[in-house]
Amino acid sequence: MAIDWSSVGGSVEHAVASVIGADWGVTAPAAKAQITALIETAQAIEADKDNMSAAEYNGLRLSQQRALEGVLSAYAAISIVVAEQAAAAAWNVVAQALKTAYPALSFL
Repeated sequence: MAIDWSSVGGSVEHAVASVIGADWGVTAPAAKAQITALIETAQAIEADKDNMSAAEYNGLRLSQQRALEGVLSAYAAISIVVAEQAAAAAWNVVAQALKTAYPALSFL
């Protein structure tokens, strides 16, 4: 089953915006750029799903979460805790899309 990454990207933005709240308008331009990178990484995971180890998946997941946290926490109004929560919410959307499309993947 192919994943509609455009739809997933919109859901990721919504998840992040829900955590960020009123400060989404200020953080959106930078966050959207990082969300695009996160979606591109998710597409690479999908493309390499048959050859990827759990360690590789976890490394990509963690690097994308940390990158989004870094972008968000650069804003004075966003605490590191909120940035971590937003990044986790973003990756949860991606992971759910992968799990739905490929339930047999053991590393998810």
